[in-house]
Parts: sequence; structure tokens; C-alpha cells
Amino acid sequence: MHTEPSNRASNPEIRYEKTDAHPRPLYHFLFWISVVALVTAAFSWAVFAWMKTFHSSSSERASMAPADTQLPPGPRLQTREPLDLAAFRKEEHEILTTYGVVDREKGLYRIPIDEAMKLTLQRGLPTAGADTPAAAPAPKPTAKAAR
Repeated sequence: MHTEPSNRASNPEIRYEKTDAHPRPLYHFLFWISVVALVTAAFSWAVFAWMKTFHSSSSERASMAPADTQLPPGPRLQTREPLDLAAFRKEEHEILTTYGVVDREKGLYRIPIDEAMKLTLQRGLPTAGADTPAAAPAPKPTAKAAR
């Protein structure tokens, strides 16, 4: 039962523990769990960096293979997918964002996609009726054909 005097009205049924937990063990725990988390993150980063260099060096041709050997007939497996994909995306980006010649003889040229979209908004899309000749009206049936 509560034995300390109080000026407030109190409920004699309420009891509490008079000793609180000390914060020092909690601070020690938080410190060490932070240290472990940081060490684990640094170790993981180092392992991934090593794996990245290992993967890029292992995707090259084996040094024991003679350089003059012929490649097997296609289709062959891709051995450097990330590098091939990066080169492909770089080439696509260059095609979509630069001017260039597609076929000089036919007069086909390439413009950036953003410029093409602006021109389409300015000029509008072609309509089917404007460029095509009007269809000739169907002939009327004659009296002989009606019988």
C-alpha cells in the first residue's frame, strides 16, 4: 500500500514499484546494437563490391582458350548481360535523342523524339479524308438491272 503522504486525493488500491529501471544498460545495448549494425553493413558493402569486380572479370573469355578458335554456331548464350544491356540502352538513347541520316538516297532522316512530338502537336495528325481522293459514288441501277 502507498505510504508516502500526498496532498492530492489518492486511491489506496493503486500500487507501484518504487525502484525504476536504470537507463545505463539500455544505452549500452543501443550502442552495441548500432555498432553491430554498422559493422554488418560495412561488411555487406565490401562483399558486394568484391562480387561486382569478380563478376565483371569472370565474364571475359577464359585465358586458356586459344584466341583463334571459332565461335560455335548461333544462337549463343549471353555471358555479359548487364554490359550488353547497358550498351543497348545507350545506343537506343542516342538514336532517340539525336539527329541523323537513315537513308540519304531515299531522303530519310532521324530527328529526336521530343522534337517529333512537338512537331506533331503543332501540325496535328493527318486525317484520312484530307489526303485520299474522294470515293466515286456507286452507279445507280438501271431499269434493266432492276428486273
